[in-house]
Amino acid sequence: MEPELPASPILDRWFAEAPWTVAFPLVVAAAVLAWWGARNDRVRPILAGIGCLLAAAGTLAIAAVRTSPGERAAATVRELVARAEAADVDGIHALLSPEASFHHGSPRSPGQGVDRLMRAAETLRGRHRIDSNDVTRLELATLSPDRGAVVLACRTTTASSWGPVPTRWWIEVARTPAGDWRIDRIAWLALMDRAPDPSLP
Repeated sequence: MEPELPASPILDRWFAEAPWTVAFPLVVAAAVLAWWGARNDRVRPILAGIGCLLAAAGTLAIAAVRTSPGERAAATVRELVARAEAADVDGIHALLSPEASFHHGSPRSPGQGVDRLMRAAETLRGRHRIDSNDVTRLELATLSPDRGAVVLACRTTTASSWGPVPTRWWIEVARTPAGDWRIDRIAWLALMDRAPDPSLP
């Protein structure tokens, strides 16, 4: 069974990754209170509605300036996809931590180092050059204050494929001591809905 992303900590979800989870009910409550107060000529419900509306606006304002580790991971993964599509092998290498590892089937399976990752990346310049790619799933989670994870699914047509090939990936991004964010774990979860052969690039 493939691993599932854990739920992000509640403050990261509410005030960064999914602020409308909080803001939308507050907006609805504001509208209901304002309507009820106006209909019954009551000031307090209207003031409470204004308070709800201000709380919703504050939630969205915080989310606009705050970036969770999960969101940083998602941004890094989107950049990784763009560089893979462009066969920018040097650019891919720049996104990797020196301690990055590559796993087949599960992020908990035995991993291989950056050299193995870069050998796989080099094939993007040749037989696995990407002709087209569609991201069909990109889910994120905050694992800790210094780590985020993404589950990525793509349908990719390459120079050596007969058509679009579905793949799924688990990618972790961690903050380095220098303060930037690098990929330090990539797990190839599935190829055509099956665990990939470790001998594949």
